Amino acid sequence: MNRNTYAIITGGSSGIGSAYAEEWARRGYNILIVSNREDLNAEEQKRLQGLYPDLTIRSKYQDLAKTAAAQELYDYCMAENLEVEVLVNNAGMFYFGAVVEKPAALSQTMTALHCDTPVALCVLFGSEMKRRGKGVIINASSITAFMSFPTIAVYQASKAFLLRFSKGLSYELSHHGVKVCCVCPGAVDTDLYNLPVTTRKILRKTGIMLSPRQVARRGVRAALRGRKVKIPGAINWFFVFICFLVPGFLIDLVKKKFV
Repeated sequence: MNRNTYAIITGGSSGIGSAYAEEWARRGYNILIVSNREDLNAEEQKRLQGLYPDLTIRSKYQDLAKTAAAQELYDYCMAENLEVEVLVNNAGMFYFGAVVEKPAALSQTMTALHCDTPVALCVLFGSEMKRRGKGVIINASSITAFMSFPTIAVYQASKAFLLRFSKGLSYELSHHGVKVCCVCPGAVDTDLYNLPVTTRKILRKTGIMLSPRQVARRGVRAALRGRKVKIPGAINWFFVFICFLVPGFLIDLVKKKFV
């Protein structure tokens, strides 16, 4: 492998992003972690460098919701002569609540982070991958991409966009040697849900909740095998199926309670 061959992991300083970074490092790729948490970036860089001393682990502080963030990251890689063979668009955010009761800027930030920047990164780095005839792109969506549900209106819509975009991009690039996979996990054992440790252990044992490492490993395997979409965990396939069967009046009942 070229010594300048890198895997970029956005949101790679914690959670699923950290697991993706470790998984690609385990497969021999140099790593570039990109996130807006400078302190966690440094900690993750040090951790991975300790695990893989023969690799080059970099980190870059950047707010990926900002306009032209993708171009800035691309220009940085070109200036540093980094050959990006893997792109993982994992950076994201989440909130519960009626969208009209939240500041408009919050929704704009979410759509920029989940839609605008990942698309721009796919275009910029995808064109380089197409030119070289090889590459892997993983876009991190969610099983909420298959749902229409109150309190997560912008989140699920942005994840649905990412799913559809990824599938279309996969068809465009697959015959040029570039693999594009959209990974749609359900509940993942991170601090996002603020659940007690005992509850998280129970959910993990039952398979309702996966660990970040499980999501990352299954996502990477699916991408390398040429899968366009990966829903990790058998129970999540069941949840997706159920979503298509839930009648509108039940959603209205939930809406009246929470919105």
